[in-house]
Amino acid sequence: MQEDITALIKGHQKFRKRYFDTEDTTFAELVRKGQHPKALMVACSDSRVDPALVMDCQPGDLFVIRNVANLVPPYEEDKSYHGTSAALEFGVCVLGIRHVILFGHTQCGGIQSLLDRSHEQCGPKSFLTKWMELAKTAHDATISCRPESLLEEQVTFCGQYSLVNSLKNLQTFPWIRERVNQGILRLHAWNFNMSQGSLEEYDEKQNSFRMIQLPRTGE
Repeated sequence: MQEDITALIKGHQKFRKRYFDTEDTTFAELVRKGQHPKALMVACSDSRVDPALVMDCQPGDLFVIRNVANLVPPYEEDKSYHGTSAALEFGVCVLGIRHVILFGHTQCGGIQSLLDRSHEQCGPKSFLTKWMELAKTAHDATISCRPESLLEEQVTFCGQYSLVNSLKNLQTFPWIRERVNQGILRLHAWNFNMSQGSLEEYDEKQNSFRMIQLPRTGE
């Protein structure tokens, strides 16, 4: 067990050597100028999928919100604690980020737990069980449309349905909806295929996912 922690400490030493013991000015500039990320990503907590690694980003490029199954709850006005919603508000309203990207992936453990009911092992008062209720609409759509599919295929489709549902939930936040209507904020839903290393985006007009393309000049 101690070996795992030792590996992390050694990794930190390599990090310091790369960024702080050389003439690299990356972090010096980040400290001096503050953060100005290019995009906000709502990503999964899955240890295999690091958005910055998949997108080949540098420190400071992404403002990342990670949770189980990269879910976005609907806007709610109450006195509870809303970590994902608070992070969205900070990124959009404080940092002025102009792109919000929902970043899903295949083989998502959280999504699979809905379909094989493994989340129920956590008990009746489980935080996980309550959280995954946000994807119930996607679960029901998958069971209805893909009842005979293999579990892995159902997980893929359910993950896509969940992305679309979270995209709708994003637009329930008044300060997101306002900025989208003003044309100063764009919403995206991307799905990363872990087996192929490919990336798909949701096309709202076609109501389907397609291989992602580079935007045309000026977009």
